[in-house]
Amino acid sequence: MKHILLLLLLILQTRNIHMDRIERNKDCAWRCSEGLHCKPRAYSPLSVSHCKNQPVNSIVFSNVTLSTVLGCEGRTCSLQLRIATSVNITSEIRGVSVCADSAGMMGHCQIYKFGQFAHRNEIGKQVDVQFKCIPVRPGQHLFVTLKTVPNYCKAMWIQGHLVPDCSHEGIRNEIAECITGKLVYTIDKVRREITVSVTHAPEDTDYTLRLCHKRGIICAGEGTLKMIKPQNSHRNVSFQYTKALPCLCIEGWPARVDARRVQLCPFRNNLEELWSGITYDPYKEELKWEPLCPVKVSVSLCHADEGNSCRDLGNVFYSEGQKVIFSSVDPHPMLCTKFTTDVETWIKCPFAKGNFSVWKAKMASRDGQHWAEISSWVKANFSVALCETKSFTQCKRMERNISQTISVDSMKHTVFNLSTSACDVCVCIQVQRVDVQFAVPDIQCNLQCSNWCSDPKRSYIQEVEKVIMPAVVFLTVIVAAALLGKMTIRDAGKRRTVWTKLACQGQKKTVDEQILYSIPRCCSCVLL
Repeated sequence: MKHILLLLLLILQTRNIHMDRIERNKDCAWRCSEGLHCKPRAYSPLSVSHCKNQPVNSIVFSNVTLSTVLGCEGRTCSLQLRIATSVNITSEIRGVSVCADSAGMMGHCQIYKFGQFAHRNEIGKQVDVQFKCIPVRPGQHLFVTLKTVPNYCKAMWIQGHLVPDCSHEGIRNEIAECITGKLVYTIDKVRREITVSVTHAPEDTDYTLRLCHKRGIICAGEGTLKMIKPQNSHRNVSFQYTKALPCLCIEGWPARVDARRVQLCPFRNNLEELWSGITYDPYKEELKWEPLCPVKVSVSLCHADEGNSCRDLGNVFYSEGQKVIFSSVDPHPMLCTKFTTDVETWIKCPFAKGNFSVWKAKMASRDGQHWAEISSWVKANFSVALCETKSFTQCKRMERNISQTISVDSMKHTVFNLSTSACDVCVCIQVQRVDVQFAVPDIQCNLQCSNWCSDPKRSYIQEVEKVIMPAVVFLTVIVAAALLGKMTIRDAGKRRTVWTKLACQGQKKTVDEQILYSIPRCCSCVLL
């Protein structure tokens, strides 16, 4: 029953106490109001366990204060809980008791009895009592209980108290178990090396350093531990790393039991490294990505096209560090994975170099005959359609052309004959697997035709040249006319030729304007 009561009080009454400063306490002894003789006694549970069912009409305890203070001896400090209260004395009250309980720890109790003579004189008055300070630890949850002696059930005061933890500015550098040291590091990206030094570490304790991968509150060790002796506190320690992951951290702590640890993660913003862990299982046709660090990201497959755009294929997965699996995936160079966080979007194409290709389509021509061929290393179904391309980035399905679905057996190929008029227009074939969930179309246009349509990219270049070449010729004529107009000048009604010089690089002599037609023989000429 006692444990249930403590649990309820923890939930309902515990208060977080935030202090700007921690007082350095010099007096942790018990004391009573001046003139009142109080006798401390050893605590015995039997002395306060009896409960007389007599009501206490007045409020016994008032002005109760709980405060965390620093008790220091020389340069060594510890945390203590100071408890003070005012007690309204009645004829039934012979003393007061206090207990401070913490989950998983033995309670600390004190009992004080008032002297008989002082008690008779103080009946009906309010007496101030300060108990002896109780040792506590950073972050400890306590329940403080005040009772009367003898114990009246209704004369009880209970309250939760939270001792400040090591993050509190007033104790982080004062309490031995809170001192973690400060880490300073430099990174050599070429050698993939992190050099660490430690400052403000405990002077009398070895210091431990390591690299670790942080996942939530756990940082799993990476490699061996390295120790710095107190006499070598200014020595640097170096670590090699393989990948600059955002969860790769430096962890350090004083080499003692239950010491607090400090962590620094030098690459915490380097998310780019996380998108490289993509694998493909060709037998199960599964695309997998398992993050090397916990990260909140949405993952989807997309079809890459010209520029930096990538069209989504559906099925977006949201991950916060879990493995993502896309089933029934056809490996294609233009099939990519899109990673989107709150900061940025990254696109990775794991098959861009032709990895795991399981089928191939091609077009061929010979002696005026044209055909298309599909070969596959696995049994698969394909959708095939003719289309007309106008550039190397677009392929429009031809009118009245209906796509057909065919099945190709493993390690075999299927041939389609094309019309002899396929070269009259820029004809291509568009092939796509239809027996998988994620696939992108493959366009083939490499017919050996007499015109430029066999290569849509060359056709595009040819169209550009048709526009640019006339413009170049036109500008050349204008420049030549301007030069000829400058050569001949009429002065005072008499026509005369003014000789100028053209200096040609690569030749020591100049050339007259009268032999301008021979200028093309120069490497580069300038009108002087």
